[in-house]
Amino acid sequence: MDSERSTAAQRRAQAVASAMRLFADHGLTTSAVQQVADEIGVSQPYVFRLFGSKQALFLACLDELVDRVRTVFRAAAATSPSDPLLAMGESFRDLVADGVISGLWLQACAAARRDDVVAQRCRSVLAEVLSEAGALTRAGSAELTGFLANGSLVMLLQALGMDLTGGTRAAVDSLRLERTSP
Repeated sequence: MDSERSTAAQRRAQAVASAMRLFADHGLTTSAVQQVADEIGVSQPYVFRLFGSKQALFLACLDELVDRVRTVFRAAAATSPSDPLLAMGESFRDLVADGVISGLWLQACAAARRDDVVAQRCRSVLAEVLSEAGALTRAGSAELTGFLANGSLVMLLQALGMDLTGGTRAAVDSLRLERTSP
């Protein structure tokens, strides 16, 4: 049986996809590079050769997060030129539905509190996402602020296991009812 060997670029992409899920679930400090290696069928030292460090692998995951958001934003804006911001928000909600993006982002924000490199990358992620949204919609600062706030709320509610099929307002109303119920 002939089996083709993957290139380093293919292995990097596989490692990032695996690490995004693992970091989302376990965080930067508790995720094991060994789990990534096992999942993609390579040795742990090979993963370190691909990225140099666990932190560099984590930063590569944040780069992939930006790429995924940009792709979703561009597709949504192209299909809904009359209200691209609304379409982008709906597509973003779909993107984070599996918990990987929101979990990874929450873990990144937690790590940023003690790691200046991760903090800088998180700021870059936000800047790039806002720049992309602004370029695609020509939205001003106030609209982009609301867009970012709603996206953050979507990720928070998703991470808490809230049903977002009715939108964020319905999820917030559900929380309010939960709080007022005896």
